[in-house]
This record gives sequence, C-alpha cells and structure tokens, in this order.
Amino acid sequence: MGVSCVKCGKEGEPITDTLFMGKLEAEIKAKVCKGCWKQWEGMRVMVINEYQVNLGEESGRDLVKKQMKAFLNLGEAADTAKLQENYKPPQ
Repeated sequence: MGVSCVKCGKEGEPITDTLFMGKLEAEIKAKVCKGCWKQWEGMRVMVINEYQVNLGEESGRDLVKKQMKAFLNLGEAADTAKLQENYKPPQ
C-alpha cells in the first residue's frame, strides 16, 4: 500500500527506514513518499550549509526542522529565499 504524498501530490512508496524524528516520524511516514523524503535528505545538507547550522544547538535543530516541514508541505512556513537562490537541481 502506498502513501498519498502531501509534497508531490501522488501516491508513492512509503518510507520504511527509521528516520530518528521522534514524534514527527509517524506524521512524516503517513504523509510523505520515499522519493520526496530522499529529495529532502539532499536539501537538508544544503540547509545546514547555507544557514551554517550548528546541530549541537537546539536553535539549529529547530531551524532544520522548520525548513523540513516547509519543504515537505507539512504545514510550516519558512523563509526559503536563501535556498531558492542557491538551489541547483541534481543533474
């Protein structure tokens, strides 16, 4: 059975890996397909680099979480201008 993805709007393959996302994990797995999660994993690296995030600080982890929710259409709005101006789609 697939998952109806809020990011791409299609029925997609469910995420089966453990995401280590705590209470958010169930929501992500229920609403996001595997393909869109893989896109986020690539984008996460860019978020961390562009915003020079220190993952050792809670504020850094919160920023990444906000960007993730915005990217995956999970009801969070985030300022993504910095990412959009530097985003280069995978070749």
